[in-house]
Amino acid sequence: MIDLHNHSYFSPDSEAPLEGIVAKALREGLSIIGISDHDDLDTSFSFSYRLKDLPAYMESLSRLKNDSPLKVLTGLEVGIQSAVNTPPEGDFDYFIYSVHGVPGLTDINASDIWTLYLEEAIEAVREFEVPGFFGHIDFLRRYISGHRPLDNSMLLSELLKKLILYNIGIEINTSGWRAPYNEPSPQPWIIEKYLELGGRYVTIGSDSHRVEDVGSYVQRAIDLLKRLGAKEIFYCENKNYRSISISEREFGNSVSSSSSR
Repeated sequence: MIDLHNHSYFSPDSEAPLEGIVAKALREGLSIIGISDHDDLDTSFSFSYRLKDLPAYMESLSRLKNDSPLKVLTGLEVGIQSAVNTPPEGDFDYFIYSVHGVPGLTDINASDIWTLYLEEAIEAVREFEVPGFFGHIDFLRRYISGHRPLDNSMLLSELLKKLILYNIGIEINTSGWRAPYNEPSPQPWIIEKYLELGGRYVTIGSDSHRVEDVGSYVQRAIDLLKRLGAKEIFYCENKNYRSISISEREFGNSVSSSSSR
């Protein structure tokens, strides 16, 4: 099993030690763990989280890869926006591309919040050199009063088609199962739409900011993918997508790779 979305003390909103994340992953029976600390490119938002120390981050993950008994991947949750969407360079395996805000937004409960968010996301997405996954498509439910779900299916389809065009996957972010509304991000119908439109690259991330949340609800996400008819799940290594079969009762050892191009 895999979990590609984890935050450590290199993110300003986490204190989780890298070694603790790996130890919890092992206890959860994970075979692949990805570290993907925050690096919001647009710092005009009051809640922007920049990576604390990129050289130290890369060096620490390099050591972790060599010393860990499971596969550790070097990622980054890159906060992209329409005005700023050029990720940092480095020896990354993958990025999680997330849109964390809407420029000029003053009311998270605005009636057209989902339209504004999707328009911003569509403008922010482009062809990126590093493969990866669009993060928590409907995460704004965490903050909207009543956790109102995404409601603009036309713009959603436009975003999903653009992700597919540029070979960007999506993640099943399991943090929603830890929230009061008890659903993953995005909702299952959005994952199903991505697959129906021809999308392939689906991964799983716990979005952990605490060691205790590493690997949470990963098996539930796998079960969901199986119900939706998916046969494989993806991660990225050395900037290439790699798949793991989930069609069997157990994961098995079948791993294949495909170019990110």
